[in-house]
Amino acid sequence: MANIFRAVILATAALCLSTAGLAAQTQNAAAANNKVEPVATLPSSANTENIAQGADGSFYVTGLPDRVLYKITPNGRVENFYTAPSLSAFVGVATNKDEIVLGVFQRPYLRPGSGQAGGPPQLDMSNVGSQILILDNKGKMKATIDGQAGQFFNGIAYAGNRSYLITDTAGTTILRLDTAARKIEPWFKNDLLARQNGIKVHNGWVYVACTDKLYRIQMDSNGKPKGGPMLFAQGVRTDDFSIAPDGSLYTSSGMTVFKVSPTGEVTKFLDNVPNGASTWVTKDGKWLYWPTRGGDAPQRLLRVALK
Repeated sequence: MANIFRAVILATAALCLSTAGLAAQTQNAAAANNKVEPVATLPSSANTENIAQGADGSFYVTGLPDRVLYKITPNGRVENFYTAPSLSAFVGVATNKDEIVLGVFQRPYLRPGSGQAGGPPQLDMSNVGSQILILDNKGKMKATIDGQAGQFFNGIAYAGNRSYLITDTAGTTILRLDTAARKIEPWFKNDLLARQNGIKVHNGWVYVACTDKLYRIQMDSNGKPKGGPMLFAQGVRTDDFSIAPDGSLYTSSGMTVFKVSPTGEVTKFLDNVPNGASTWVTKDGKWLYWPTRGGDAPQRLLRVALK
């Protein structure tokens, strides 16, 4: 059983494309002297993947292999907001007012290890059957939208006007979801966006993580791309990150939380903290939240003060 658990950890780490690592150009700033606080304990030790915050202040966290979307209320109560045992995995999540957009896989994203010894499962992005599920604030299904063959939906971010941007880790195109029209179409394509993962929209810019590089693309007044991708920061392997009101970006990489300044300077913010695949900064910029992943203990939602 222990071997199976370790194999799952390795495979899901490959899915999020996030490992501990820091290039030479990252500055070794002192870790912030902030106290990490537990907010809630999830009823499973299985990996989490993404986090979003709803209009009422509640958090939504995807339980990757459990096929569950957890809802954590502001007072720390945890509920299974939506489950679908028939699916293979829950990945990205984003919110807007009274709707929750959830990215899922219909089919397994792992294939058996190769070689005589077997080895851990290997990430296979070729045939996962990516779907978008649109839920209301009660967890009721409003719509299901299929992706195209070979797409691997990962990060999701609200982009205004009832639209969302989606990263396709298997391709180099950022996709746009129109929830009113119930359709998914290309938004921006560039070869630099290979292995794209986390995505956020902030002050007219789209930020996207591609392994250890962060790019940003400007949006025009109609929500369309304006110009090409600009390298914003590099050196930290980044999964699903968050951006504070002042433009600072926070990302968990291994047991370190890194901060990227509005001008792209990378520093350590917290060190020797529980690993996570995603972060979330509250709208007031006062708190940074992240769900843990890994280990055999129940996962937790943690937070640290930013102000």
